[in-house]
Amino acid sequence: MDTDEEGDNDWHRSLESDMLDTGCSTERLASVSQRVILHFDLDCFYAQVEMIRNPALRAKPLGIQQKYIIVTCNYVAREHGVNKLMSVTDAVEKCPQLVLVKGEDLTHYREMSYKVTELLMSHCPLVERLGFDENFMDVTEMVERRLKQTSISDLSFIGHIYKHEPLAVDEENARLAVGSVIASEMRQAIFRTLGLTGCAGVADNKLLAKLASGTFKPNQQTTLLPRSTAELMSSLAGLIKVPGIGYKTREKLKALGLVGVRDLQLCPLPDLAKEFGEVAAKRIQNLAWGIDDSPVTPAGPPQSLSDEDSFKKISTLEEVQKKTEELLTNLTERMRKDGRQPHTFRLTIRRYTVTNRWFNRESRQCPIPSHTGLKIACGSSEAVPQLLSLSEKLFHKMVDTREPFHLTLLNVCFSNLQAKSSSRGSIASFFQKSPTTQTTCQRQVDPDDFEPAANSQVTRADVLRKGDKTWKHTSTQELQTQPPLINATSPRKPVSEPSQVTSIIIREPEKTVCFKPPRGVDPEVFKLLPERIQMEVISSYQHEDSARLNYGAADTSSADGDPAGRSTLAFKQPAPKTSSSAQSEESEEKVQESQILPAAQAPRYDVPANVDAYVFSQLPSDVQRELLTEWRQQKPVLKIPTKHSHKTSNTKDRKSAAKGSRCNILKYFKPN
Repeated sequence: MDTDEEGDNDWHRSLESDMLDTGCSTERLASVSQRVILHFDLDCFYAQVEMIRNPALRAKPLGIQQKYIIVTCNYVAREHGVNKLMSVTDAVEKCPQLVLVKGEDLTHYREMSYKVTELLMSHCPLVERLGFDENFMDVTEMVERRLKQTSISDLSFIGHIYKHEPLAVDEENARLAVGSVIASEMRQAIFRTLGLTGCAGVADNKLLAKLASGTFKPNQQTTLLPRSTAELMSSLAGLIKVPGIGYKTREKLKALGLVGVRDLQLCPLPDLAKEFGEVAAKRIQNLAWGIDDSPVTPAGPPQSLSDEDSFKKISTLEEVQKKTEELLTNLTERMRKDGRQPHTFRLTIRRYTVTNRWFNRESRQCPIPSHTGLKIACGSSEAVPQLLSLSEKLFHKMVDTREPFHLTLLNVCFSNLQAKSSSRGSIASFFQKSPTTQTTCQRQVDPDDFEPAANSQVTRADVLRKGDKTWKHTSTQELQTQPPLINATSPRKPVSEPSQVTSIIIREPEKTVCFKPPRGVDPEVFKLLPERIQMEVISSYQHEDSARLNYGAADTSSADGDPAGRSTLAFKQPAPKTSSSAQSEESEEKVQESQILPAAQAPRYDVPANVDAYVFSQLPSDVQRELLTEWRQQKPVLKIPTKHSHKTSNTKDRKSAAKGSRCNILKYFKPN
């Protein structure tokens, strides 16, 4: 039987969390008593959804079947003696003309449920979901506004008043009277917009509102006055009818000899405190008196997504694997539509026992590897096999397959849902900082393609200053193969004033680059990465596969410099000049600005062949040392002595750089 991830257990969890409070002060109880809480419960929800989808079913007895039971039925079927949770065999015997609709796919029910919640939230933000067909609504502020605009003499109750005939509105019950009007308006809006009918309860807390909504059905509403609270609580058949007291709590109370609501009301608090603790004991006893100060809490997006199936018997590992795969296939599709990435996977089983059929559940959970979580969020077909491997390990922790076992339920759940994690770069991002991929231009430059650049002798240029974060680079070989743009005979000069550097980027729009993943890298994961990260991965693997490295004396005298990529042309902007030297400096700068700085004239460094030595020279010295150490550790090096090299200094630098190295993108793509 499939279930919603937001079932009635949410009610118990919310109440148990409130037990952690340090108690209720008199002031707090006074403020709580002034609240107006509505509870909406849709009539035979699954059946209504099916009748909306197929109006021909409205006049027929209809039952919603999950496995071998009727989970709900319309009121036409109930007139023939069919009830919820009745077996299909018994239901057909009572009503041979019963129309059965498979209700194991919850998609349509889930979508309609969220439409109801969204409709209520459009009128009031304080709406709390409880399962598919129930919602709490705190309309206290709406009531306050209406009371200021309405005379009490003009107010009247709408619907039933629990254990009371229609009565006049006075100061004491004016707030609840306005609440009954709002409840009626909300029910009408739901029916008018979505075609659904339902019941409503109006009271001063969530517990009483939920109990009141079920007193008159279907499609009716009931208001509970404070003076009728004791009568309502004493009418309950047992503790199982008290919302917030779950199965395990009832079993503990039963062990203490507490079976009825009255038993719990009269139980000495110290006796309860010995079993539950002082705060929890007070909370449980308050529920028996109809006292509930828990707030209406908008839940937002669900914190977990789950899918489960119940059956008469599963007793082999093959059956478990087949059923788990079926559940995971459905759940991963829902997770893809949700758009978030799960980080925790939980598997739940229920063993068959004669004495405890419905509550004997056992769970185990584990973290989801990041690459698997990414595949789940993106809908990759490889996610299910990887999850099956996780589920098998969790299953063996709970069940000894060497011994006979009898399962009646399996549940799979994704929790710890977060937005898709962004890719984290490594130190190589110093060479590549473009948020949008730009491709190298392999054509002759047309001056008309450029925009005018300020403070430059170049008449038309696409200027990118140092502060811009769209830097881009190409290899030295690519730069040398481009047609000459400007006279390239002058040697490249070091940049002494980084703040005066202006760079030109040549962009070729709408050009798509496809990269082939390196050997050993998962193609599905690689395909989902941004192009800049793909290039970084390829470059990193090229470092490992390269057999030749160029070596030379590393010049680290400049901590800053031209940060532009290798596809840029560097120009020195005119600096402020004195009147005596302005003419000579202007002549010299014009020559510099009209010359390309060839990479062949750049100093040589202890770097791989596919790294631009000039760009490397402009990095801070500590970054240079870190990169050099990383490259040397990746491949054995053939050392070529230079006049500046020294064994002691190299060893010291290597230790310092290794200590500072923290992040390398390769570790995220190690093949399993």
